[in-house]
Amino acid sequence: MHVGSLTSDQLAEWARTKGASEASARQLARAVMGRFTNREVSALPSKRLLEEAERELGWSLPESTPVEDPDGTIRHAVRFADGALVEAVAIPHPERSTICLSTQAGCARGCLFCETGRLGLQRQLLPEEIVGQFAVVSRHLAALGRPAPSNIVFMGMGEPLDNLDAVLAAADVLSDDCGFAVAPRRITVSTVGVVPRMREFYRRSRYRLAVSLHAASDEERKALLPVARTWDLAVLREAIAESPEPVLLQWTMIDGVNDTDRHADQLLAFCKGLDVRVNLIPLNPGPEERLRAPSMERVRTFQKRLRDAGLRTLVRMPHGREIGGACGQLAGALREHPERKPALPVIGKATSLHR
Repeated sequence: MHVGSLTSDQLAEWARTKGASEASARQLARAVMGRFTNREVSALPSKRLLEEAERELGWSLPESTPVEDPDGTIRHAVRFADGALVEAVAIPHPERSTICLSTQAGCARGCLFCETGRLGLQRQLLPEEIVGQFAVVSRHLAALGRPAPSNIVFMGMGEPLDNLDAVLAAADVLSDDCGFAVAPRRITVSTVGVVPRMREFYRRSRYRLAVSLHAASDEERKALLPVARTWDLAVLREAIAESPEPVLLQWTMIDGVNDTDRHADQLLAFCKGLDVRVNLIPLNPGPEERLRAPSMERVRTFQKRLRDAGLRTLVRMPHGREIGGACGQLAGALREHPERKPALPVIGKATSLHR
């Protein structure tokens, strides 16, 4: 077992199997999560229990190579013990940070404008590997004196709902009050629209869902997202309507492809009666050179048409575009940017309990 895959309740249960009292088990859980999350721990359980935790539980963190964009975004190339490589991104805001996490090495979904899809699926990530990304990125932000991360988006490499068990296990660890303590309402899981798992997600989680829509006609969506050949818009819409929480719809704006008044009207029709808001994302440079973002004037006109009809809409400006860290650009490769000043190195192993 790895501490990055265990909630405080699970850690306490482990301690009880070692003969710990209820009080000692809870103390051990707080100590382990505190040290793993790089927090000070004032009260420690018995030396024997600590030594057993040190010996029997996994503590390693992945290696990470960060590079920083001029806008303050930091892309981390994260390498695991078997050599698998993913990317995580720290996105700055004035008083907080958002961390974008990967859930798979590669991706099987093959969306037209996404770099990750060109890799194919290499393997699923384990819960501790997902949590490990957050751990190394948050420690790096602390070393730089940046605001602590308060938001998590599972929007990095991979289709999160294709690795749902690991994603939910990781989110439960990340939201545990004894550990990183990210509020569940500030954790968003993205999907291209894997309908059966959307319903499973609603049943099993406390977190928010984002759906990559990108087109509101079946033929146009099929051209962008292969998943649309399996679940059409009518089926997807039914699944969105079943969500107990508001759903975020992602719409990557592509010049001449989905940015006209007709497309806006189709989107409005799709959203009628749904509890949704829409993120408009100007396309970032990616694998299809013939695709490009529309002008910002066109983006704002599109947004105004939606807003005038009463649809909640936000234009999400790119973060990390110059370092390949923006939406659709994560490709799991160490790209060299000699013109960038390297960020501080990240630790590659969790601190011992005995310090």
